[in-house]
Amino acid sequence: MAILINNDGDCSQEWANHLQPHLPEYTLYCYEQLSNTDAIVEDIEYALVWNHPAGDLRRYPNLKAILILGAGTEHIDHDSTVPQVPIVRLIDPEMSRDMAQYALYWVMNTQRHYDTYRQQQLQHRWQRYPAAAAGDINVLIVGMGEIGTTIAEIFQWNGFVVTGWNRRPKEVTDIDCRFGFDTLEPALSEADAVVLCLPKNAHTIGFINRQRLAKMKPNATLINVGRGAVIDDDALREALDNETLDRAVLDVYSEEPLPSAAWYWQHPKVTVTPHMSGATYPRSAAKVIAANIRRIERGETPYPIHPHPAHIKN
Repeated sequence: MAILINNDGDCSQEWANHLQPHLPEYTLYCYEQLSNTDAIVEDIEYALVWNHPAGDLRRYPNLKAILILGAGTEHIDHDSTVPQVPIVRLIDPEMSRDMAQYALYWVMNTQRHYDTYRQQQLQHRWQRYPAAAAGDINVLIVGMGEIGTTIAEIFQWNGFVVTGWNRRPKEVTDIDCRFGFDTLEPALSEADAVVLCLPKNAHTIGFINRQRLAKMKPNATLINVGRGAVIDDDALREALDNETLDRAVLDVYSEEPLPSAAWYWQHPKVTVTPHMSGATYPRSAAKVIAANIRRIERGETPYPIHPHPAHIKN
């Protein structure tokens, strides 16, 4: 019994070191060190991958499942040759908490005027500004999956008014969760801060467009921790330049690393961070992955399953 590990060709040994204590009966092979002998290829039962070479996964005849070393799926969705075995996304509670803290920081940064005070320090200037109470600030979470739900709960615990929006119905205790496209624009118009937690797929590319940006408050902050492609870049720039949106905090982009010529870098109303809002930690994620492998071995369904586009029947 063996497990293949490939984290984009990087840090695979670290993953192996953290996984082995949880799965001692398995032999772990790092992809960059893998031999092509038939015996090893046939021994692979689980593939733990991120940005794995297209076409490679079909050469393991006894593969039981593919476990993604991250929350995103676009890298594997582009491979039409993926075998029809369960594909499992990684939802690590530590990563979700990191992303929630990231979003919370930037909302509080605006709420409490921290950037203004930093500038005043350089000027040796002493001036206070009134700050809105958390209970007077409406935060909209767009995309109420596992990560979006954690972000919503963190904001709620810190006293903010929280609204969740999802394409499909979702219930979260004590949080106003709306669903369906007819509820989205009214929710955008009420929000002081909008946190995007959307994946990249056929439904979400260009999701935040001119029409939806126009519904937002002129003093609102837009925070994106999902995928860069969900925002129409040109529409966002127009909204910021025309002062129909106050600020954008972006951690993800349509092209990464963000090119040096990208307008985001120098725009005074944009904060750029290098896709770091939520890190994947092998020390904690290994427990989640091992638990899913144990579920499969017991004949149970791992969580969360990702439906690969090539496996969905029309």
